[in-house]
This record gives sequence, structure tokens and C-alpha cells, in this order.
Amino acid sequence: MDERTYASLESQLGNAACLCADTEEMLALRQKNTYESQVQLGNLLSGQYRFREAVEAYRLAEKAGTEDPMLYIRLGGAYLTLRYFEEAKKAYARSCMLSGNEKTAAFQMGIWNYLQGNYKEATEAFSDVLPCEDEMKIVILYWNMICSIRGKLPNPWKDMYQEEMQVGHHTAYLTAVKVFLGKLSAHAALEEARQDQDDLNAVIAMYGIAIGLEACGEKEAAEETRKLLLQRRSVWPCISYLAAWNDIKREKGS
Repeated sequence: MDERTYASLESQLGNAACLCADTEEMLALRQKNTYESQVQLGNLLSGQYRFREAVEAYRLAEKAGTEDPMLYIRLGGAYLTLRYFEEAKKAYARSCMLSGNEKTAAFQMGIWNYLQGNYKEATEAFSDVLPCEDEMKIVILYWNMICSIRGKLPNPWKDMYQEEMQVGHHTAYLTAVKVFLGKLSAHAALEEARQDQDDLNAVIAMYGIAIGLEACGEKEAAEETRKLLLQRRSVWPCISYLAAWNDIKREKGS
């Protein structure tokens, strides 16, 4: 990952310098002070993984008195990536209040709970996303099954899996779900993920595989798989990457 183009994890979750520079478009947006300009700036900053600065832009947009629930989904996502859990929760609650629908941030609150080890609460939030199309359903199955393994909870979601599910580009989630269900060997799936040139797909699959190995008592193999996926730094803000990083941080007691 070129840290001149994308901010590093250390610059956002640590004290390292952010080496990214504004594009001409960003510079122009900074000169404006409208809701639209600040949302767009926040989105562009998030696209460069500059979540600390994105929060500032979204907060400036908020001062315009917006009633847009999506602003708070974006703000909550930036806060959650930065591990500002309380701020993220408030943003998601605001989004739900504005939309009048608790499901607006159901998936996001599932991730919020998962990263804090609240596995039962996470499954409840993820399940609120249902019913949905197969492309999203496989994502919900992935996270609910992980929660079931981690939290030693009942796993009623396995019956939702169907061989003919149309998961679109979410094939990495499907691979992990097959591992959870015993339809695919974790080691065979891991070898395939290692060869995958798409970092996002590899990270999603590897995190699920690590959990599957963990469930089978292969703790060392699970730990090595998490370390392996953390080498795919180009997609560090993705949820599975942050979850693996969170696991290792928790094991170290930091």
C-alpha cells in the first residue's frame, strides 16, 4: 500500500504521521462550507483511509442542520474504524432516529457489538437485517456464525444456507460459511485464499477460516492465519481486517 495515497493503520489508530496529501478536488472542497461539499470531502477522505479528518468534515456537514440519516451512518463508520465506540453508537442512534427505522443501522450495530465481544447482542443486531437478498444474506450468515462460534451460542442460521444462493461478488463470505458448515476444508480454503490476488476477498475469507480453525481447536493455525491476513495491508479498514487486528490486540491485553 502506498501510504502517500492511503493512510496507514498506524496513522489512524496510532501516532504515526499521515503521509497523504489532498487532491485538487479536496483542496477546492475545503474552501466551501456547505453540507454537500463537506459530505463529499468526508467521503473522499474516507476513501484515502483518512478517517480522523473525515470525522471533522462530517461534523462540519452536521452543522448545516441535516436530517440525512446517511450522514450519521458515514460518521458512525468513521468513528467505529477509529475505535471511538461511544461516538459511533451515538451516530448510529441518530441515524435510526432520523430515518424512523431501527434497521437503518442494524448491520453497523452488529459490528459495533462484535468488536467489543458482545456476541449475543451482535447476532440480534445482524438478524434485524433479515430478510434480505442473498448477496447480503451471506454476509449476515458469515457474521452470525462467527458470533455463534465465538460466543458458544446456538446456531439456528445454518439452516438459512442454500446451495443455490446467488451471492454475487460476495464469494469470500460464501467460502467461509462453507468452512463453518463443514462443506469445505479449512486448510483447502486457506490455500485458495493465500493465492487470491484480491486483498479484500482474501482477508474476508481468511478471517472466517481463522475462526473455523479456532472452533476445531487449531489455535496455532488460527493465529497464523490471522497474522497472514494482516499482511494484506491495502484493505486495513475492512471489517474482517479490523476484527483480526482487534483479536490480536485483545490477546495481548492491550
